[in-house]
Amino acid sequence: MINIPFSREVKRLKLEAGLANLNLKGSIYDELLTIGISSLILGTILIFIGLWVSSRANLGAPLLASYFSKEPTHKTLHWKALLSSILLATIVALLLLVLFEVQKEFYPVSHKLTRPSKPFYALVSFSAGISEEIIFRLGLMSLIITVIQFLKKAENPSNKMIWTGIIISAIVFGLVHLPLSKNFVEPRPFTIGTTMIGNLITGSTFGWIFWKRGLLIAIMSHITFDLVFHVIGTPFG
Repeated sequence: MINIPFSREVKRLKLEAGLANLNLKGSIYDELLTIGISSLILGTILIFIGLWVSSRANLGAPLLASYFSKEPTHKTLHWKALLSSILLATIVALLLLVLFEVQKEFYPVSHKLTRPSKPFYALVSFSAGISEEIIFRLGLMSLIITVIQFLKKAENPSNKMIWTGIIISAIVFGLVHLPLSKNFVEPRPFTIGTTMIGNLITGSTFGWIFWKRGLLIAIMSHITFDLVFHVIGTPFG
């Protein structure tokens, strides 16, 4: 639901640029109700499947596990791990911003559409940080590792199995971002490659954090990355 203002703004910019025939006259409350109900159902399914699957691969959400096992939360949430993960996400965001600036000098990219303003990106940073970590790390990454674990008849996943899950889920993460990126830049081999490589780096980073530190810290690291990359920085414009 947090994502609705951003998606409506992208539609408005498309209409303004004459790139689409869309209707924005519908009530935002109808949109909130429709998306809210569908997201609630889908989110519930993804979370329960994700928790079940990830527990088989010794991954998942340590804070939730400690809550249901009545273990004190402070024993599970390690502040040094949280702060170091946020720092790692910030460093990755800054490095990618530097690479984008270098790329602009050697390979200027033509822009199709004006990007939404910073407040919209601030909202979508929280939306993406929560939903994408549930989908791609808690759900998809854990599922891939569990399937490999089942095929290999392994009691516990090896580092190789986990990294396979991290990389495959990061590639899918990149593919899912292609439709959004083509709203703002022309889909050329270079721009597609940039989107895929950038999301492979970030997806692998969040996957490693999820593996080592759990879902909540992965979500907070993802939110931090998006705030630095899209709100503090301006990668495409």
